[in-house]
Amino acid sequence: MPCCCSRTPPTASEYSCCRCYPTVYQGPTRWQKPGPMGRNEWANFHSRYQTNVTSAAGTKVSDERLSTLVSGFSLSSEDHDSHMANLRRLSTPRWQRSKYIAPPKEVFTFRPRMTERPCPCPERGRPAKKPKVPCCFQHEDLEAEFWANIRFPVSQRALRAFPTMKTCRLAQPRKKISPYILFEEEVPCRRKMSPRQWRCHLQRLEYLSKPNFRVLAELRRC
Repeated sequence: MPCCCSRTPPTASEYSCCRCYPTVYQGPTRWQKPGPMGRNEWANFHSRYQTNVTSAAGTKVSDERLSTLVSGFSLSSEDHDSHMANLRRLSTPRWQRSKYIAPPKEVFTFRPRMTERPCPCPERGRPAKKPKVPCCFQHEDLEAEFWANIRFPVSQRALRAFPTMKTCRLAQPRKKISPYILFEEEVPCRRKMSPRQWRCHLQRLEYLSKPNFRVLAELRRC
């Protein structure tokens, strides 16, 4: 069966199967408007039309002048001035706005402290400068000696710092309790089973000692 896009037209019997559906309307483009113009838009259009008509009437070229322009492609000084004036008129925006000048930032004379913690200030001389490392070493011993003798400046705050008890406790190695260590404390004695608990315990042991009931059924059949 030929398609709608094929060159051969479909027959009368094929019209029922071959249908051309209308395209979906995507809405107005960026150069179109969704509806009719309002009163203000018509007034603006009329004013622009009047200015365009007056400018076109003032720059009307005669037939002789037009023939010379077409033949030589040259413009006189008057035509050039009118052409540039028209370009300047078209290049100017319709609604001119002044340049936005941002207001100066407000300076707050008072900065309150919400907490008792002092403001973080960078320490003088921190971070320390990177050491100058040579690109290559002549021997491995020289490289090892260089890295062994290198020193970094220690922060004065770190020297004056006093660790807390929690920090000291966390810094200590963790003690692993071995399950084979004998506790010095007395182990509580086990309580004896009641007669009922002992009977249930014996029943469980008897049930676990026997094989599966399916295996027993197969053995009985044999």
